[in-house]
Amino acid sequence: MQIHVARNSAQLGIFSSEEIIAGLQSGRFLASDLAWRDGMPAWTPLGDWSEFRGVGVPPSPSAQPAEPLVASTIPWEQGKSIESFFATIKLAIVSPSSLSSGRYAFGDWLVFCYVGVLVALPFQLINVVAFGDKNAQLGEFLRSLNIPELSKATEKMVSAEPAPVWLTLVGLVMGLAFAPLVYAFFALLHWVGQRIFRIRVSVERTVVASLLATTTLAVVMAPLQLLGFSFAVQMALSAVVFIPACVIYYRAFGVATAVNPWAQFGIDSFVWFVLCCCCCVTPVALFAWSLAGRSGMSFGG
Repeated sequence: MQIHVARNSAQLGIFSSEEIIAGLQSGRFLASDLAWRDGMPAWTPLGDWSEFRGVGVPPSPSAQPAEPLVASTIPWEQGKSIESFFATIKLAIVSPSSLSSGRYAFGDWLVFCYVGVLVALPFQLINVVAFGDKNAQLGEFLRSLNIPELSKATEKMVSAEPAPVWLTLVGLVMGLAFAPLVYAFFALLHWVGQRIFRIRVSVERTVVASLLATTTLAVVMAPLQLLGFSFAVQMALSAVVFIPACVIYYRAFGVATAVNPWAQFGIDSFVWFVLCCCCCVTPVALFAWSLAGRSGMSFGG
């Protein structure tokens, strides 16, 4: 189980027992350094941990530090309310360094993500009711490109009967209901990427940090749903906000996992590259190979 270590109220990071033993032997860690892991009621000096006394670390002079470390300064972990929710969103944007003190229990932050979904839901509903069928918008955009190969598909998209609004709304609500679980799934893939690059962060902390960062981004970007001018405008707007969105996401995600944000961005890029190769390039290559094989058989016959 991963152990959080702090000194003088500043987080040093998250480490395994083996890493802490090596650090105590090398002088990287001190007996007076405070440590905590999931299930403990309070932070405790390393010198008072029985599992670390066998490496020659004397017990600390006092079981209680002169200035006890606050377990968490994140509003959501101090109390669950709509005020603490928005205070946490603000903290993740304005002062992400404060996220290092979190306990990050999965259940708490799954609820946090669902609250974010409910906050974003009205903007999604307004977009659906006010701006109509997205397929028709996409069809009109593709038609404006005048690509002959897409003409048939474009005409079908434009002329297709739009789905009833109520059905679209039901689909939207159902999609948002499963959204936190989808976010958690992709966070698991990111954890695999971390392990590949030998970055040790627990599964729970990786998933929770992703839920925190994704929810923050979803709430901040939700009002943009009201700007449904056209598909082209939406694409241009997405391009404009892409970099700020990445900054918000990876700053929060990096601090919450105690990993450099650039490293987390690189891991994400690697994971998505692999996914694109597996889900897009490989099927297309197999399909092309299959067609080539059939053509060869026909020609030989």
